Amino acid sequence: MAKIIWQGFTRRIVPAPRQPLPADARPLFIPRRHFWLKAILLAAPVYLPVLASLYLKNYLLQTDMREKPWILAGMALALLLGPLHECLHAWAYPKEATAHIGVLYRRCLFYMDCGAPICRERYFVMCLLPMLLCLIPWTVFLLCPAEAKALASLCWGCAIMCAVGPAPDYMNALCAWRQVPRGGVLQEGEDGGDYWYVITTNPQK
Repeated sequence: MAKIIWQGFTRRIVPAPRQPLPADARPLFIPRRHFWLKAILLAAPVYLPVLASLYLKNYLLQTDMREKPWILAGMALALLLGPLHECLHAWAYPKEATAHIGVLYRRCLFYMDCGAPICRERYFVMCLLPMLLCLIPWTVFLLCPAEAKALASLCWGCAIMCAVGPAPDYMNALCAWRQVPRGGVLQEGEDGGDYWYVITTNPQK
C-alpha cells in the first residue's frame, strides 16, 4: 500500500510526486462522449444483481424488507465511505509510492492521486478494489433475517450506492484491458491522465 497523505479539502487535485514518463508512453484513451451514460451501463452487471436481490428477498421471505429511512441512511453512509474508497485505490500501489487523498470541496468529490507506475494487473486491482464496499454490505443484506429490516435496509442502501459509484473506475479498467498489452505499465502523467508503456522488467509487479 502506498504512503497516504491526507490533503483535506482542496480547490483542485494536489498532485503526488511522480517520475517522468518515458518517451514512448501512450495516453490511455478514455471516451468522453456520453461518458457517464456508458459508465453507468458498464456498471449494470454490478448494480442490477443488487437491485434484483431486494425484490427476490422480499418474495422469498414474503415480507417487504424496505425501510426507506434506513435505505437513505445507507446511501449517506456510502458517501461517507469516500475516503475508504480512495484508500482502497491506494492499497494497490507499492509501499514506496506516495498517494494524496483529499476532497474537491467545489464538486464534493473525493480523489486519490498517485504518480507511481504499476503493472497492468495491479491497475485492474486498483480500479476494482472499491467493489468491496459494495460486496460486504450486500453479503450482510443477503444474510439478514426478516426481523432485521433496519440492518438489511441500511446495508442494501450502502451496497447499491457503492455498486454505482465506482462506474468510472470500471470504465478505466475496461479501457486498460482493451488498450494495454500484457506486460504493460500504467502511470499517471503531469496532466492527470493515465499513460501506458511497455518495459522489459517491472519491479512493481
